[in-house]
Amino acid sequence: MKNESVEDSALRSLFWKEEILQVMYWMHGEGMGSEVSLTQMLPFLNTSYQNLEYHLNKLTDIGLLVMLDKDGNIHYKLSKSGKKEGGRQFAEAFQGMQKAGHGECGPDCEFCYGPDGVKLDNCVHNCASGSH
Repeated sequence: MKNESVEDSALRSLFWKEEILQVMYWMHGEGMGSEVSLTQMLPFLNTSYQNLEYHLNKLTDIGLLVMLDKDGNIHYKLSKSGKKEGGRQFAEAFQGMQKAGHGECGPDCEFCYGPDGVKLDNCVHNCASGSH
């Protein structure tokens, strides 16, 4: 009998591959660890323990993750190719949020300056009258 809590279709496998790599990349970047357990990842992913375990094992089998035994506790870390793939996916997913906020932009801000380098009167950061 198939375990219904495991999403193993090709589409769902691709989805979980991207989600897991992005979460692990983010966790490492936020200082939560480069070697994390399934239970450390679970709160950040809307899935079951069984589904996450299944996909972590798949990602380990294809070389994107490395499985480590730390005193009887299984941890995972991004392999070199997993870190590269996770970083690429993370950057793509959050590309629109990576731009400078109000007061952080410089003369190359596409929202505050035109292609000629002249300050726009309708700057979306509402800083047309002020300086950055």
